[in-house]
Amino acid sequence: MRQFIAETELDSKGCLYVTGKKFRYLSSVLRCRGGDMIDVRLPDGSLQPMTVAFINTDEKKITLQVAGTNVTSKNNFHAKAESCLTSKTEFWLFMFAAKPPKMELIIRQAVECGVAAIVPVEGEFCQKSCIESAIKKSSPSDDRWQRIITEARQQSGSPVETKIYPCMKLQKALELWQTHVKEKCPSEKNSLAIVLYEQTAGTKTLHECAANAENITAACVVSGAEGGITPDEIALMQDSGFIPVHCRTNILRCETAALYGTAALQTVLLEKELWQSKE
Repeated sequence: MRQFIAETELDSKGCLYVTGKKFRYLSSVLRCRGGDMIDVRLPDGSLQPMTVAFINTDEKKITLQVAGTNVTSKNNFHAKAESCLTSKTEFWLFMFAAKPPKMELIIRQAVECGVAAIVPVEGEFCQKSCIESAIKKSSPSDDRWQRIITEARQQSGSPVETKIYPCMKLQKALELWQTHVKEKCPSEKNSLAIVLYEQTAGTKTLHECAANAENITAACVVSGAEGGITPDEIALMQDSGFIPVHCRTNILRCETAALYGTAALQTVLLEKELWQSKE
């Protein structure tokens, strides 16, 4: 389900005015015409059906007007569909800085999966140029990654407003996660953090990790870059409660592993009641 991400609120008449790059997206990518219906994600997170009321090609301005009921309204049929897209578990991705094209792909795929936060991490095996690129791209002065996030949300219809943090060292990233867990989760049992590891010693399966977890409200996946993760980094993460997980598949590229690990953890947690009932 495609959607349009609005940067401003509706005016008093229920209209939204689109200009600039957003105009080009509606006119050239979605190819909207007068009278077309479009779902608009408003700044407050709600989804509002709107009509393309008027297109001014000279001023490059499109006027959208409210049409129908906001999907977050109570007892609304669409609200049930919307709730199915939003998991009670907030997913994070710690991604060790990979090559720029791969980082862009990873970010796009994570957004499509509904990941709430992406944290680029400086690792010992990360190439210096990759770290420098991640630092630049995750800074407020560079909006490329943010544009990728917006485009991915518009294409996938994700209701999750994905946030990307500045690139940081591993220790700082772990502290960030621990602070978030304290604020988000009633207890540590309500969180789960895993690190995808190419080695097998001392690792667990995803089902083993989730078996003793209760009402997970925050989950984190850590994925290494092209060079992988060092044993010292694994030990540091274990000290912070992260569980090494080895997926019994072929050797995966870093961009594949990030998507695979995130999707696998989401499935295990979302379908926990089903697979536990069969044990």
